[in-house]
Amino acid sequence: DSAVAFSWSYCQALEGMAGARSPARAAALRALALELERLANHLGDLGAIGNDAGFAFGLAQFSRLKEQLLRATEQALGQRYLMDFVVPGGTCVDLRPDQASSLAQCVDAIRLEVDGLRAIYDEHAGLRARFTGAGVVTSALAHKLGLIGLAGRASGQGFDVRCDMPCEPYGGLIPQRAVRTEGDVAAGVAVRFDEVIESARMMQQ
Repeated sequence: DSAVAFSWSYCQALEGMAGARSPARAAALRALALELERLANHLGDLGAIGNDAGFAFGLAQFSRLKEQLLRATEQALGQRYLMDFVVPGGTCVDLRPDQASSLAQCVDAIRLEVDGLRAIYDEHAGLRARFTGAGVVTSALAHKLGLIGLAGRASGQGFDVRCDMPCEPYGGLIPQRAVRTEGDVAAGVAVRFDEVIESARMMQQ
C-alpha cells in the first residue's frame, strides 16, 4: 500500500548519489501517483474503521469509492496499484490529456461523496461513541515514542515530509498539514478525512 512512497524514496537516493535530477513533469507525475496512493489507502481505512465499529454501510461505501479510484488509476496510468510507476530518472509512463481529464473527474466525484460520508460519520451516534476516547495516545506519549505519519498527526505530532522537507512539486503545491491533538480513533478518522480532501485538491492542481 506504499509502493509509490517507497519507490520514490529509493529513486531519490539513487538520483542524489548520481547527481541526477528528474524532469519537472516527472516530478509532477510522481506526486500525482503518491496522492492517488494516499487517497486509496485512506478510502480503504475509513471503510474498515467504520466496519470495526459495526457500521457496515461505511465499509460498503468507501470500498466502492476505492474501487472506482483504482479503476480510474489503471485506465490513466496502466496499473491499479502503481508498483513500478516511479523509476530512476522519472516515471515509466506519461499521462495523456484525455486520461488526465478522466482521472480528474473521478477524483472530484470521490471528493464530493466523501464530503457526504464525513457528515454521516460525524453525525452517527454509534460511531461517535465508539471512536471518541478510544485508544488514546497523548501528545506527550506520541512525542516520547517518536510517532510519525498518520498516527503521529492524530496525536499532535505535525510532521509531514511534504511540508517539512518538500521536494518538487510540493513546494509549489503548498500542502496543508492535517493535525489533531486528541490522539483517539476519532482524531485518526478526522485526519484521514482532512487528508482525502487535501490530496484531491493537490491532484486537481
